Amino acid sequence: MKRHPSLHALSEHHHHALVQAFLIARAAKEPLGRRRMLFRRAARDFLRFWQRAGRRHFREEEEVLLPALARHVALDTQPAVLQMLAQHADIRGRIEQLAAALVLGRNLEPTLTRLGRLLHDHVRLEENQVFPRIEAALSEKEMRRLRERLTRLHGAPRRKPDRKRARKGRTTTAGKR
Repeated sequence: MKRHPSLHALSEHHHHALVQAFLIARAAKEPLGRRRMLFRRAARDFLRFWQRAGRRHFREEEEVLLPALARHVALDTQPAVLQMLAQHADIRGRIEQLAAALVLGRNLEPTLTRLGRLLHDHVRLEENQVFPRIEAALSEKEMRRLRERLTRLHGAPRRKPDRKRARKGRTTTAGKR
């Protein structure tokens, strides 16, 4: 599905979340002898992903995206949005369970497998239902404003030009002016 450029950063986050879900699902298909080790690795990788990008992604959806939509529609009349928020809470709770199970050396398979499926379904809900609703409700100007407030969590960050370097005749190399 073609996505408005303002939502590309969030869709890119979703791609990385789906990779995590895929790695979890792949670990579940391994022979029993390797599975425990692969689930521990997948759990550590997922928790690192959550710390680096997932937590911020959820906050941006809740603090930037949904308030923009709320200016146009009552969010409590939007079943997909309500489901999205419920899934955010469920995913956060399962991440806490996963972190505790990892520290305590418990079996990670049930928690991690459920988390992977939930993450996959959550991304599909947002991409197929929530984002199209936002694209339909917001004006082009509002969509452009969203883009300025969303973070690229993967890949090269957007940078503002360095004013000192932009001035003609000045350099800022180490030790020189």
